[in-house]
Amino acid sequence: MKKRIITIALAVVFAAFGVSTSFADNIADYKQELKQNQQQIGQVQQQLDKTTNQKATAKEEVEKLDKELNKVNTEYERLTKELADTNAQLEAATKELEEAKAKREVQYETLKERIKVMYEEGDIGYLEVLLNANDFSDYLNRMEYINRIMDYDNNLLADFQALEQLINDKVVEIDKCKQQLETLASEQAAKKSELDGKVAEKLDLISKLSKDEASYNQQLSDLEEDNAQIEALIQKAEKEAAAAKAAAQAASANAAAASYSSSNKIYSYGGGRFLWPVPAYVGSINDVYGYRSSPISGKGEFHSGLDMKAPYGTDIVAADNGTVIYAAPRNGYGNCVIIDHGGGFSTLYGHNSSLCVTAGQSVVRGQVIAKAGATGYATGPHCHFEVRIDGKYVNPNPYL
Repeated sequence: MKKRIITIALAVVFAAFGVSTSFADNIADYKQELKQNQQQIGQVQQQLDKTTNQKATAKEEVEKLDKELNKVNTEYERLTKELADTNAQLEAATKELEEAKAKREVQYETLKERIKVMYEEGDIGYLEVLLNANDFSDYLNRMEYINRIMDYDNNLLADFQALEQLINDKVVEIDKCKQQLETLASEQAAKKSELDGKVAEKLDLISKLSKDEASYNQQLSDLEEDNAQIEALIQKAEKEAAAAKAAAQAASANAAAASYSSSNKIYSYGGGRFLWPVPAYVGSINDVYGYRSSPISGKGEFHSGLDMKAPYGTDIVAADNGTVIYAAPRNGYGNCVIIDHGGGFSTLYGHNSSLCVTAGQSVVRGQVIAKAGATGYATGPHCHFEVRIDGKYVNPNPYL
């Protein structure tokens, strides 16, 4: 019968191990997938940040180009207006020059006729005028008139020639100014065309970057949704694993309780995480974890730990490094010590005759923390030892 109970216990343990391994594999797969998903999120986020920065830079460049283009447009418009004014001036000056030339031609023809007559008749015309003078005074007057007529003709011709030259110089100057303005306007038009091209190119880039940005945002949204789903799967798998583990531990505890008698047993000590709290009596226990008849009331109850053999005054030591979070009398536990070992693990030592540590004190594995006794609800000296995970007691057997 005893062998059959032990066999059942081992089967439960192996079954629990198999279930645990299966859940662990699933959780490991999910976590690996989550890790890869998060790496991908990081990569997409980097690409999104890079694209957003490029877009911002392109927008800044477009703003600069717009300002420069506005200046070029303003200058081009000014030059175009000035060129139009210059063309009008040139047209007016050219017309003025043509009119001056026409007047000069008329004057020149008149003068030319007069010269021709003078050449054909010699000086007779002017001599007759002089010789027909009534007296010397009249002669001088006539001479003065003749000189004035000749000076007038000469001056008139000279004036027209000077005016023609002035207008001609003006036309040349205006034409030169026109050419310069046309050159400047052409340069400004070229600049305007170049800037228009650059602005169009940057706007195309911004449009492309906006599409990329939207694509990366969509990818991030999809990846984050996947991330949430994977995390939900992990949480579900961990809950299922915890439930399976708790069920396996309960089954293991019940099997262990059935495989041992309740007095003077040698406990299975496998060198687990925690040190045996009573080094002087390693493996010796008085009562096991699980359901039993109460030694005080005789009624059925659940025993939340192991009662280890420990005569009065025997050293009770810390099962592992940790921090004392309780060291005082505690209801039925009597003088009690509780040590927090981190990671959700804590251990409890009850029924001590005296305590050697205080709350808040750090202890090391094997350090004496109390002396065995029978305080609290106890029928004799021993060490009541519990292992708790996240505050809930579990079978200490797998951890010793």
